[in-house]
Amino acid sequence: MPRIFAHLLSLLGASLATPWLAWQERKLLHEGSPLQKDLLTWAAKQGIQNPEKIRTLQTHPLPLPAPMFLRRWLDSRRLPCLHLAGLSIRHGIYLAPDLSDEEAIIQHELIHTRQYQEAGSLFSFLRRYLYQCLTEGYHHCQMEREARGEH
Repeated sequence: MPRIFAHLLSLLGASLATPWLAWQERKLLHEGSPLQKDLLTWAAKQGIQNPEKIRTLQTHPLPLPAPMFLRRWLDSRRLPCLHLAGLSIRHGIYLAPDLSDEEAIIQHELIHTRQYQEAGSLFSFLRRYLYQCLTEGYHHCQMEREARGEH
């Protein structure tokens, strides 16, 4: 995808999705559960600020600000939207139920929490994340590689 087109799409996507992200984060913080002690310790060692504020909530399917036909289309283009194990929204983390390795999924999502903190806002994180996914592909983008522990 041409970089200018990816830039415009990521800017548009972040602009449209930021209010939804803010609403979902409030829901997660209100309804979610705090991290267990071992994950609080792990998060602090990863440089995550105020890990005690983070909440997790299991739900299925994981919410996304897109209708199902768009989620299917994005999924067919290797941008996972249907079978997600987790979704970080700054200090809130959605988790799919019955995860085989819940701690590993939470750790992955916690790295995204740190990326949100480094970006400074929901909008800045999402714009950067979408741009990387569009130009490098979801599995190869720097933010996902970092969350998987690859450098």
